[in-house]
Order: sequence, then structure tokens, then C-alpha cells
Amino acid sequence: MNYTWRTKCYLAMSKNSKEYVKNNIQELAIGNYLSYPEDYSPARQETEVNIQSLAKGYWDVRDVKEIQRDEKLGINLEDYISWTKEAFRAFVQQHADSLN
Repeated sequence: MNYTWRTKCYLAMSKNSKEYVKNNIQELAIGNYLSYPEDYSPARQETEVNIQSLAKGYWDVRDVKEIQRDEKLGINLEDYISWTKEAFRAFVQQHADSLN
């Protein structure tokens, strides 16, 4: 692709935003919800624990650059947990028919 200088700068900046990180975490989470529906059933009590565990897993496997980025942006584990929960609510709404 032939990006202009302005587009390249915008793309670089967007990767270092809280919203970009949030979107990535939520995309990963939804992928897990789709891949392992038995672990993320709204009807199961364990689902809440599984969602928190998923967020903690994302938090724990960050590389050095991601840790530095998160520190710079003020992102913490509670954000990861909140974002995975938010993604789960959206997932349940979108897939309500198939989850019942």
C-alpha cells in the first residue's frame, strides 16, 4: 500500500492509544468466546471467573513494548478485565439466539 506521510503518522499514533489497545483486547476476547462457547456460556456461574481469567492471561503475556505502552497510557489490569467483560456483553447480545 502507498500511504501518505500523514496516514503513516496517524496509524502509528493510533497504535499507541488506549482505544486501540481496548479494541485489540476485545477482538481477542470475542475470538475466545466464539472458540470456547462452553467456557463462556451466560448460563454458567463459572463464566465470570473465566472472563476475568482470560483478561489476566492477556495481561500476563504482554511483551516489554506492550508493558511500556500500557504504563505510558495508564492502562492497568482492571481495564483489561473491564474490556473483556464489555466484549462479553456485546458477544451475548449478538449471539443471543445461539447461546440459549
